[in-house]
Amino acid sequence: MAQVRHSAGLGFLTLLAAVLLLVGVGRGDGVPNVRQAAGGFEQDLVRWEISHFMDKWLRQAVNIALRRSASASERETAIAEFFDSSGDVRESQEELTRALAAEGGELLRARDAQRELAKLESQRAELAPVVEEAIEAAVTDVLSQAGIIDHAGPIRWPPVDFTFTDSALVLVRSPRDEVRRLADLLLEPDVAALEQVAIEERVEAEDDVSALVVRVGGIATYPTQVQPLASLHRTLELVAHEWLHHWLIFRPLGRAWFAGGELQSVNETLANVVGEEIGDLALTKLTGEVFERRPWTPPKPPSEAASNPGVFDYTREMRRTRTRLDELLADSTVADAETYLEKRRLAFVAAGYP
Repeated sequence: MAQVRHSAGLGFLTLLAAVLLLVGVGRGDGVPNVRQAAGGFEQDLVRWEISHFMDKWLRQAVNIALRRSASASERETAIAEFFDSSGDVRESQEELTRALAAEGGELLRARDAQRELAKLESQRAELAPVVEEAIEAAVTDVLSQAGIIDHAGPIRWPPVDFTFTDSALVLVRSPRDEVRRLADLLLEPDVAALEQVAIEERVEAEDDVSALVVRVGGIATYPTQVQPLASLHRTLELVAHEWLHHWLIFRPLGRAWFAGGELQSVNETLANVVGEEIGDLALTKLTGEVFERRPWTPPKPPSEAASNPGVFDYTREMRRTRTRLDELLADSTVADAETYLEKRRLAFVAAGYP
């Protein structure tokens, strides 16, 4: 009988949680000229929402039906292996970036780094479901003990739900003869680095624009998209932070976020505070570690120390580059401006900014 009630509760929860799929979701930005050049890598957020939402809840329903779940020791092992491998993934990503940024591009080196990266990510993908469920359970328990999450019998609303995924990629374009951002195109987050370069080249060849694929901080989705390379503690904070946004959307303060301005700041500040406190408690629940935060102190104003001319200052050099670029675009040819930018790009690479 308890099993039947649990299954019924899960079904009801699934129907309720589907409401979240409709919050803040679009179907692209209407950039027909570049879709073909993007080679089928455009991301459909509606399809992403439905597939990721259903994958997780169907997997949990199967586990309940088969009475199959990871043991406490299996969860601990999966969490340790998942987060211990983050450093190796970052190292492979950095090697790939350095190879692509080198003058002329070192393709053989880049392909080797990409193969190693794919191997590591495949191993982590096998661990991710167990890790996600353990983190969701820990955050849910802490929220419940704190009296924050809403209860409806066995249901906790909204459910704590996230998935490990790289943050979104966006294809950004500008005319070649001025710095002006054209309409963007959202891409799948797992487009390989070499394919990103190929997309940029196709778009530039077909539309006579400058193109760059960049990774953005995140997109409002449910389940929450969380970068898989943060530490366990930081991941717990992020999951709690984003959950609070889901909780607030059913309240006036959360809906007021769309008004912008100070109300957005209030929402984000509240989510930061809750995310940190719940993340700290969830860390203790999972690992036994107690995290002591230092008391908050007002930030100090930035120092006005003179720049050291012998040290490469990123902000100063980027400002200098942009100023000179505007002068060249106003007084010279596009080809001269692009030649200058390539020289400056290599200077940044040589200074450690690939």
